[in-house]
Amino acid sequence: MSLASMIRVALWLAVALTLFLALSPGPAGEIISDGTTRHILAFLVLPWLLMAAYPRLSLWWVFAAHAVFGGVIELAQLIMAVGRHGSWLDWMLDLVTTATAIAIAIAVRHIVRREYEA
Repeated sequence: MSLASMIRVALWLAVALTLFLALSPGPAGEIISDGTTRHILAFLVLPWLLMAAYPRLSLWWVFAAHAVFGGVIELAQLIMAVGRHGSWLDWMLDLVTTATAIAIAIAVRHIVRREYEA
């Protein structure tokens, strides 16, 4: 299995795990007890995996995909009647964290390119 294939598998496993944890009521969804930490961790790692798995994908599409993904999770939590609560502030945190993840990735790409050119 190639590195690209392994990264794609990791991406889709991370997406599935994120959905499971975001939509699971009770202790299963609270492996990490602090909600803010859960959002930051997910929306830092997922964009990096997506950019690594599909490097030709526009960064605007990466941002849009995560904006939709985070919004869908919050909508699902709003309509669930099993102890999960959607929050638009959580969605805003997802957006800010995704933008931060993309900015970090851009900075790392520039540093790596500079190292190879030198």
